[in-house]
Amino acid sequence: MMTLIDSNHNFILEVSGLKKYFPIRRGFFQREAGRTTAVEDVSFQIARGKTLGLVGESGCGKTTVARLILKLLKTDGGKILFRGTDITALTEKEMKPLRRQIQIIFQDPYGSLNPRMTVGQTLIEGLQVGGFRAGAQRDKQLEKMLQMVGLSARSTDRYPHEFSGGQRQRICIARALSVNPALIICDEPVSALDVSIQAQIINLLKDLQDQLGLSYLFISHDLNVVGYLCTEVAVMYKGHIMESAPTDELFDHPRHPYTHLLFSAAPDLATDKSRPVMQFVDDAPDTPEPAVGCCFRHKCPLSEPRCQNAAQRLETVAEKHLVRCWKAAQNSV
Repeated sequence: MMTLIDSNHNFILEVSGLKKYFPIRRGFFQREAGRTTAVEDVSFQIARGKTLGLVGESGCGKTTVARLILKLLKTDGGKILFRGTDITALTEKEMKPLRRQIQIIFQDPYGSLNPRMTVGQTLIEGLQVGGFRAGAQRDKQLEKMLQMVGLSARSTDRYPHEFSGGQRQRICIARALSVNPALIICDEPVSALDVSIQAQIINLLKDLQDQLGLSYLFISHDLNVVGYLCTEVAVMYKGHIMESAPTDELFDHPRHPYTHLLFSAAPDLATDKSRPVMQFVDDAPDTPEPAVGCCFRHKCPLSEPRCQNAAQRLETVAEKHLVRCWKAAQNSV
C-alpha cells in the first residue's frame, strides 16, 4: 500500500539507510554459510531537475542500488521515497503505475533492444502506455521522439542491427522518454561506446534535461563524465557511501582517501596538480562478511586502530559535504 509521508518535495527521490545482502551458499545442499554486503546504509537525495552521480569501482554496489530503486530487488533495510511516496514495500501491482515515471537506460545498447522489433515497434509500446492510440497523433509523437534524440523519422522501419552503438543508445533514450518519465536511472550509459560518441550522448542527456526538466541518477566509474554532467556526486566503496558533495566541492576538495584514489586513477582530470598523491596498500584482503569499522581500512594510508574497532559514520565537513572518515573530518576542522 502506498504511503505518503512528510518529505521535502524539492527532492524527487530520497533514499535512506538502504541495505542489501546476498547469501553465500556452500556444500552439496547449498546451505547459507554467510552473507556478502552489496549495499550498506546508503542514503542520498536527488533534487528535481538535477543529476546525482554515483561513482565507484566495479562491484561496489552501484547497479544494485539502481535495481533496489526500481524494485527489481527486495531491500533488506532502509526506505525509498519517490515524490514523497514510500515505495519500499510496494507490491508489483502497486508499483506498476509508478514504473512509467522511473525509467532506466542500460549500459549495453546492443543487448537492451529486442532484435526482432523495429525501432517504431519498440517506441510504440511506450507511447501506448502513455495513452497514445493508433493514428496520426501517435505517428506525430513517434516522429517527435526520434527527432529529440537526433534520429531520422525514417528509422521507424529499421531494426537494431542496422544502427551503430551510439544510434542504438539514442533509441534506448527515446524508449525511456516515450512514457514521459520524471526520473531516469542511467546505468553506465556511455561506457560501451567510443569516446567521441560518449560526448554526443552526454550532451544529448544534458539537453534533454534542460528541455524536459528530467532528474537523473547517473551511475558511472568515469569521473570526467560525472564532473561534466552531475550536480552532486556520491562515491561508493564496498556498498558504502564514502563521500558525497556538490560536484565542484568534491572535485576541488576531496576528503576521503578513497576519493583521492579515484582521482589518482584519472590523470587527465582538471584538478589541482599540486595535491600530494597518497600511497595505498595493494594487497588488501577480500572480506565478504560485513565488518566492524571502516571497510577501506586495509588499503587506507591513514588507517589507525580506531578505524578497525569503531563504526564509521558520515560526518559533515562543509556545507552539503559528507565524508565517512573520522580522520578526514578531524583534519577539516
